[in-house]
Amino acid sequence: MFDFFAKHKKPLFEGLCDIHNHLLPGIDDGSKSVGMSLKMLEKFDALGITSVLPTPHIYQDLYPNTPTTIKNAFEILTEKTSKIESPKVNSYAAEYMIDEVFMKNLQTSMPALLLNNEYILVEITFFSETIRLTEAGFTLLQNNITPILAHPERYHSIPTIKEYKELKNKGFYLQLNALSLMGHYGPEVKQKAEKLLKEGLYDFVATDAHNPQHLKTLQNLSLSKKLGIQWEAIREFQLAEFS
Repeated sequence: MFDFFAKHKKPLFEGLCDIHNHLLPGIDDGSKSVGMSLKMLEKFDALGITSVLPTPHIYQDLYPNTPTTIKNAFEILTEKTSKIESPKVNSYAAEYMIDEVFMKNLQTSMPALLLNNEYILVEITFFSETIRLTEAGFTLLQNNITPILAHPERYHSIPTIKEYKELKNKGFYLQLNALSLMGHYGPEVKQKAEKLLKEGLYDFVATDAHNPQHLKTLQNLSLSKKLGIQWEAIREFQLAEFS
């Protein structure tokens, strides 16, 4: 008989590339310094993560980063990490806020900071309607860029499983914040994350770490056997896409 109370025993993050985090120092609400970034890398390593792809915010109202500001932060960090064997920080992308500025820019050019030259990590404000999101997704997909919606479990404006399935049918991929499963963003987000995971709707998982404590907290993440089966399916796909 299947034991619903059994725990998933396999390492959760072993070998993964973390595709959503705020490792780069001094340019958003993530790492405040190179020293903090180095401490974060130690914690990434403790989780078994072998590569880290930083994704700082591009959000005009709060963090008006550009490819240049992000590149500069990346070069400052990699100058200090070039001798670190694991985890590697070989490239960078961005987490784009789908706001008016993003939509205006989309009329003339495609975003530059992609994951693997194929995916774009996007977010909306937590109470935003999804009309602008779906409009952006349509344009991106028409230009062979696949949108990954960051931390979908945290959006109050997307309350039902049906709506998440509709987003997936429109070509969106969904990325789980692992901290959501620990109740870090509250019990409602935790419950929604578990439901989405059980339904097999996530495509990727990431830490969305902003500081070393986030990563230390994730060392205590454990899953039921049932949730672990779904996690392993995500993990295998992520290993294939981001080796």
